[in-house]
Amino acid sequence: SSDVVACVQYAYEHGIPIHARGAGTGLAGESLGPGIVLDFSRYLRRIVAIGDDYVRVQPGVVHAQLNRELAARGRVFGPDPATSSVTTMGSVLAIDAAGSYWLRYGSASRHVVSLQIVTADGRMLEVGRESLMEASQAEDGRRELVGQLAELVHREAATIAAHQPRSMVNRSGYRLSGILDEGHLDLGRLLVGSEGTLALITEATVRTQPLPGARGVALLFFDRLEAAATASLQIPPLGAVACDLMDRRLLSIAREADARYERLIPSAAEAMLLVEFHGQRPEDVRRPLAELVSKLHHAEHLCFDARTTTDPEDVEFFWQLPRRVVPMLYRLRGNERPLPFVEDIAVPPGQLPEFLRRLQDCLKRHEVTASLFAHAGHGQLHVRPFLDLGNRAHQELAPRLADELYAHVMEVGGTISGEHADGLSRTPYVERQYGKLYPAFKEVKRIFDPHNILNPGKVVAVDEGLLTRHLRSVGVTPPESPAESEAAPTRVDAPGAAAAPTLLPLLQWSQAEFARMARSCNGCGHCRTVSPESRMCPIFRHAPGEEASPRAKANLMRAVLTGQLPTDALHSDELKAVADLCVHCHQCRLECPANVDIPRLMAE
Repeated sequence: SSDVVACVQYAYEHGIPIHARGAGTGLAGESLGPGIVLDFSRYLRRIVAIGDDYVRVQPGVVHAQLNRELAARGRVFGPDPATSSVTTMGSVLAIDAAGSYWLRYGSASRHVVSLQIVTADGRMLEVGRESLMEASQAEDGRRELVGQLAELVHREAATIAAHQPRSMVNRSGYRLSGILDEGHLDLGRLLVGSEGTLALITEATVRTQPLPGARGVALLFFDRLEAAATASLQIPPLGAVACDLMDRRLLSIAREADARYERLIPSAAEAMLLVEFHGQRPEDVRRPLAELVSKLHHAEHLCFDARTTTDPEDVEFFWQLPRRVVPMLYRLRGNERPLPFVEDIAVPPGQLPEFLRRLQDCLKRHEVTASLFAHAGHGQLHVRPFLDLGNRAHQELAPRLADELYAHVMEVGGTISGEHADGLSRTPYVERQYGKLYPAFKEVKRIFDPHNILNPGKVVAVDEGLLTRHLRSVGVTPPESPAESEAAPTRVDAPGAAAAPTLLPLLQWSQAEFARMARSCNGCGHCRTVSPESRMCPIFRHAPGEEASPRAKANLMRAVLTGQLPTDALHSDELKAVADLCVHCHQCRLECPANVDIPRLMAE
């Protein structure tokens, strides 16, 4: 923590932006920007203390590692981000992460006891639910901080209440609702979800929960997406702890990827709901499972088929459907890729069927296809339109799609971000969502970070070009078929990229194949996994620095191929040092959701 203090003080004195970073798996550019990147995942990885119902952690602790430690004590940290085997607890807190089990555990902010933070000017504080009386007498800087915030929240109380979305989840803007009551200001709830723009978290104490004694899962299959959305409204009242939706495209990928899923998933399924119940004994979950199937399948005929299980191994197998298949979208061939720039929409659950109709109409109008995964029980949608970043028309279409979809989101009382935070791609829309409350967000930022050095460009930056200015450079990748070639529109690189060089590959593949392999890495970070069940890079597991990760090699080669790095970089000691961290064991190739062949890239 003292190293963090020294680094922040240096940045403060020299006016250098500083960006806190965990595993770098965010989808909205939450930790990107010029200046100093403070990587917590390499060294601040200690579980400091474990109590009966709490745990104290440093920000670099991986979420799944923490829960493995807690499981030995019959406990769990409930909020469950999809990339649990990779994401760090600092990131979980920075974006107030949740996941499929939101119906049971809510988001991270619900479980925070206290935070050790470093302020923008380099002071270290322990904060939580602060007594206004005690804070007024503090001498460590807390007096000014708490006093100014309490005055702001009290003054803007009516505006805060009037400008909250009606969705069950919301991760856009700063949390000002519900943090001031009965002579206390909850700094922890404000800072959790603030994306490292107000302070840096160096330790956190969070509550844990008991593991369930029994789990039961149902897979419900539907012949229409609308029927699945309608059915999802009836599931939370039955006591479900999770209710996730997968569309036809994801189900097709699952059936093609694994023969077991081909037998499990009916070919006629247009959508599927995965529903889970918890209880102390197996009979506690068998009853609601039977009631669920009876209601939606036999009585109301909303779904045409169902599978249920209470066997622990089968429960995990059913859950591998969303956890394994969603990343497999990037295995699809072609230049159009599923882009997560509007992937965090949340709407009131009652509006879900209507919003899905609007979503489909919007996509049809722009002749765009998309994949859909949703935490339908609480109205969270992960929509990924298929666009080509090398196509100028698609680059221009992305903000138009975002404008139109976000307008529909706000009309139904939803939010542009339910669990992934604003980052670069959603920050331009924060003012549009909050209206008259937006100036209060700017004042919060000024109180904590008057010189704007902590993760600038997020939450309160007004810049309409943020969504497209920082698109990943993909270079010119020729069409894969003659038909594509005839229909191919003008292809350009991402904004600001240099001209791509012509390189003659030495191995048996064309430059186009070489480039396509490098660009196929989408940065999901699965190659940073610490899961004992996954075969993955042994070098990274031994020395968990970003340069040791397989995706670092793909990023370097893509940078050379797109002209972001000069071709001379191929002969540099720096690139050789990174390449030497690949020992050609091929573990990453076997496990990569996008099938990127890093050993072959490094051999080239």
